[in-house]
Amino acid sequence: MRQLLYIVALLAVVMGGCAEKKSPLDAEARDSGMRAAAALVAVDHTDTMLMERAVMDAKAKQSVYALKRDSAAVRAFDEAFRSYLKEKDRPLYQSIFPEDKKP
Repeated sequence: MRQLLYIVALLAVVMGGCAEKKSPLDAEARDSGMRAAAALVAVDHTDTMLMERAVMDAKAKQSVYALKRDSAAVRAFDEAFRSYLKEKDRPLYQSIFPEDKKP
């Protein structure tokens, strides 16, 4: 479980620092972020291997936009991912993003 938290923390750091502009890929990135978060929420939280795989799959989906050097799409993915987790599974959200203590 500790490895999962390290991976998720790395995911959060990489996904966090993006610019404030729009991208033609925003809608696609938001949809991809929500689907990645939904896949993570659907995993049995006691199965750390499946949780780790879901996190890595989310990172792979997010990295598509990073490889295109589209920081706005990376940010859109991150915002959608976090928002979905925060709404659908608050305890999981707080364990992944402990620095965000806002309700």
